[in-house]
Amino acid sequence: MFPTSKTCTIAALGVALLFLAGCGGGDSASGSERLESFDGGISTGPDPLIITTTSVPAGSPGVAYPPTKLSAQGAGASLAWRVAAGQMPPGLWLTQDGRLVGTPSQAGLFEFTAVAESATQNAQQDLAIAIDAFGMTAAGGLHFGEAWVGRAVQLRCAGLSGQASFAIVSSESGGSFQEIDPVAGTALWVPGPASAPGTTDVLRVSDSATAASDELELAVAPDPTAGHIARFGETDCWTLDWNTKRGAHPFATDLRAAAARLGLRGATSTGASETSADRLAELLLKVEILRQINPLFLRRADGSAGVNGLAISFAFERPEAGYVSPTAGTQAAGRSNGYSVMALCDQTGGMAAMGVAFGDAVGNPNHEHNAPGGAFGELGVFVNYIAESVERMFRLHGDMLKDAPISAADLPALKALLYGRPNPGGRYEAIRYQVNALARSIAYVAAHEIGHSLGLEHLSQYTPGAIMNGTALLGPGADYHFTSNALDILRLGLPGAGRGGAQAQEGAVAALRMPQGGMHVCGHCSSAGGH
Repeated sequence: MFPTSKTCTIAALGVALLFLAGCGGGDSASGSERLESFDGGISTGPDPLIITTTSVPAGSPGVAYPPTKLSAQGAGASLAWRVAAGQMPPGLWLTQDGRLVGTPSQAGLFEFTAVAESATQNAQQDLAIAIDAFGMTAAGGLHFGEAWVGRAVQLRCAGLSGQASFAIVSSESGGSFQEIDPVAGTALWVPGPASAPGTTDVLRVSDSATAASDELELAVAPDPTAGHIARFGETDCWTLDWNTKRGAHPFATDLRAAAARLGLRGATSTGASETSADRLAELLLKVEILRQINPLFLRRADGSAGVNGLAISFAFERPEAGYVSPTAGTQAAGRSNGYSVMALCDQTGGMAAMGVAFGDAVGNPNHEHNAPGGAFGELGVFVNYIAESVERMFRLHGDMLKDAPISAADLPALKALLYGRPNPGGRYEAIRYQVNALARSIAYVAAHEIGHSLGLEHLSQYTPGAIMNGTALLGPGADYHFTSNALDILRLGLPGAGRGGAQAQEGAVAALRMPQGGMHVCGHCSSAGGH
């Protein structure tokens, strides 16, 4: 683990005492197991709030709008509704309890964004109201106003009288329609592979009863998460758990709390106050962590194998099956199509650790599990300590973001960084530097702990730039890698025993692995005396 210290000076930060601890792990084949259902993460918070209303009735000028109430699920308390963007028909409004009331006075197609807020969460839904009008809207699938290559966009007609007929006016991306329902007036549009800056698809829909038609322009961007998938059957599959929460901080996840500390999120952007800029910065940070961790295992930054990439993959979205949670202090046996979890946690307990890892066991047929719930607390990478290190050391742009956190004015810069577009100006360089600092540091510590899980010990002798050193410096100039010997061990052991034909090589690395159920606890010093 790469340690830091609250008491170190900037020059010495990171050169800290590291300690190891072992736990009697229990047998991975006989230890008790609990198969968890997929919920999008191992979160202690409430179910996510989701607006379930996706369309609303049409209306006519001068006629009272039909009784309509928006609905949502997953909220544990009463909701407050409001219009966050767009325009409601004149004479019609959304009440705080979610009802559309009034008498519209003007014809047209009106698009707006409805927001439902609880004390701790918010959700939004784009809606369209046709007042003696006909039109087509992108009802779902857009990401910050843009369609992603290969990701379906839900199209929906408003004010349809007959049957809908969908057509392509132009498709610069090379996309295609899927699942057209002329009666319901819905279709899916899947953008094609082209996504250069400025790529636009133009679609048309016509109403058979009135001959009315409408065109919709969709800006197309690359899917930054496309290559970050679990490649079952050919790799060890891992997911970094963004949702793990430990402690009482007000943010929904530990990663958000770390981002807020550095100005990559509004300091009070919790629950209902979260903004589009907050969400976009969070997406950028998650993607950048994966872009940084893949090359450490010789894979391309986008997650693909490359020429010499190791047989390991990191999924942006947690797979929907195969995860096994071990009981406290034990190592769970693997399962077919199983995957490992590296939790990104907030360490608020008594153990001053930066990372914790279980070691793989000889003969484990599927996966080791770096899952929350071990005897020494949450297992994974403790991002609050990393954020502290970044806050102290990555100082090129000073406190620019801390003094004025991410806002709507930063959306062009955030999109440019996410999609690899040219610098649009603004605070692009400051955001790039800080995102890279936090993401790269998290990737280094996570890779170090994953190295332990896959059988690597700390190096007995300090080696410049080696990621498995017992102590290391987190700083702007840090550039770590697995040594050639470590890569040989990982290459022989990946995928693990019984997961890709590596059974025969297991004996070659068995002596280098930690004892079955063994645990590495990597910590930072708690006083200057630890240096």
